[in-house]
Amino acid sequence: MLVGPVSRWALVLGKCLGGATVATFQGIIILALAGVARVPYDPILFLTVIGELLLLSFTITAFGVMMAARIKQIQAFMAVTQMLVMPLFFLSGALYPLNGLPAWLTVLTRFDPLTYVVSPMRAAVFSHLSVPPAEAAVLSPALTWAGWSVPVGLCLGMVAVMGVTLLGIAIAEFQRTE
Repeated sequence: MLVGPVSRWALVLGKCLGGATVATFQGIIILALAGVARVPYDPILFLTVIGELLLLSFTITAFGVMMAARIKQIQAFMAVTQMLVMPLFFLSGALYPLNGLPAWLTVLTRFDPLTYVVSPMRAAVFSHLSVPPAEAAVLSPALTWAGWSVPVGLCLGMVAVMGVTLLGIAIAEFQRTE
């Protein structure tokens, strides 16, 4: 790829967009099984979640490409990415709601970029379920900063900025790669 007549930034961008596309299609396959969990097949819900999946996929792929530009050995790359991505996943709230955590763990979740995509996804799904409000508040609590409920647009905007920033760092690192 490096000897082709394409600029290096185009290679990085293509890699990020390609990875995001593949990951989003994998998410769509899982999303197609939503009916098994009694999530209604609503086009607005699916488009919302697919858009959020695409944003998340792009950001994670940009992170991976940025790390790949810095690390020279494939074994080290796999170890480092798993060492970083798995804790981010576990702290994001994807597996369980984030309410009721110890204070120190709550602080860590607020620095986790995945939290800012998982929370809007969970809110989108719960807005289409017929769950009593009290149960929805327990199962899908709003993401807050010191009691202030973070709007969905701000959450997704933060992830988008982070994805573009990681893409920029990856491009800069790839330019320096020999």
